[in-house]
Amino acid sequence: MKKRPVLTPPVQRVHLAYFLARLFVEQGTKRFHRTDVLTGLENFPDKKTPMVMVGNHQNGMMDPLNICGNMERQFHWLTRADVFWKPIFKKILFAFNQMPIYRQKDRLPDTRERNEIIWNNCLDRLEIGASLALFPEGNHNPQKTIRPLKRGVSDLLGRAYTRNKDLGRIQLIPFGQDYEHYPTFRRRLSLRAGEPIEWVDLYNEETKAIDYVKLNERISDALRKLTLDIQPSKEYELFEPYVRAFRPTEKIGDDWEAILTDLKRIKNSAADEGWLTRVKQSYNELVNAGFDDSMRPEAWGHDENQTRPKSLLARLLLPIGWLAQAPSALQHYIINKKGDGVKKIEFRSTFKIGPGMFLLPISWLIIGSVLGWLLSCYNVIPFWMALVGFYVWANWGNILYGKIVGLNHDYDDALEGERFWGNGNGKLSEAWKNYIEAIRS
Repeated sequence: MKKRPVLTPPVQRVHLAYFLARLFVEQGTKRFHRTDVLTGLENFPDKKTPMVMVGNHQNGMMDPLNICGNMERQFHWLTRADVFWKPIFKKILFAFNQMPIYRQKDRLPDTRERNEIIWNNCLDRLEIGASLALFPEGNHNPQKTIRPLKRGVSDLLGRAYTRNKDLGRIQLIPFGQDYEHYPTFRRRLSLRAGEPIEWVDLYNEETKAIDYVKLNERISDALRKLTLDIQPSKEYELFEPYVRAFRPTEKIGDDWEAILTDLKRIKNSAADEGWLTRVKQSYNELVNAGFDDSMRPEAWGHDENQTRPKSLLARLLLPIGWLAQAPSALQHYIINKKGDGVKKIEFRSTFKIGPGMFLLPISWLIIGSVLGWLLSCYNVIPFWMALVGFYVWANWGNILYGKIVGLNHDYDDALEGERFWGNGNGKLSEAWKNYIEAIRS
């Protein structure tokens, strides 16, 4: 086996490279997603107070990208160690506040000792006021559930408090993400931060550790207030259409609380075998009537009074959107085509946004330079004027196009809701009503 170097990341709170890279990430995530809900950021401490943010993990690399793109503070991440082996990648990743974590599959004889270095590096960074972001579920899963948590967060906090009681000031902040539809351009995303979670009282002076069972309960309870947790998870397919019809990525305040209350009711009701059997029967009837995963319960709502309003403005703006997107149309098509070919749905948006963050601005510079050279050769306008003009058109046109696409998604939903509840699809809509009634009963 090839000998691997022991990696010791630098101790830092912020880095210029992260700041610059974040500008690209912000552009990519905000252009791709339609973030209508971004709440709770007032719960974050000041940027020099140590913080550990814990979130649900649904969508592969997209989850950390959304955090980096929507939060101005710099976060620090634990990343699998094998991507650090090449020296050039190691320097780049260190600059982006990444720290390696070793796994059993790395097959290193001194894995425990290497991870000790990394844990101590985390503590060094927290002592100078860094912000760590962790996914305590341990891995990603596209289902909208809160899965059992690992004990990494409690181990980290226990180490911190054992080393330095002043680190009892670490703020443990829960953070929930929810996607309307993972891979689709300009579908909605909701981001919700919660109030700090108490943890110091769970520290045991004798064992020098945090009670991880109780801490994980607190974290799970906090996350359930911020994102969807469809339970029981083994019946996930049964309840997902009903929950999607709430349009949860759009809800805040009392409307969001009403969804959480209904999720608790469903979880408790599922313990009743008779109720669960009735719901399963109604769901099977719905499938037999033609329902499949490609359909959008968000367009239907729970009844015909919940369909979206139809605004013709969305359609009238489409030609303007096409003109605005003209400098990016070919690149956008290629990125979407390649992204939709990715097998796992939770990696498609990552693939689309990753190249898009760099491919689009680079292509704008290249096309603008060629256009500027041609126009300057014929003394139409100076090179720099053509380049700047084209880049501004491409950049702001792409943003405008995204907003118009979002409006047209809603218009399409309005048409679909109108069609669904109309006379042309009676069998499916009748089965849907029976399904909704069975869950509510």
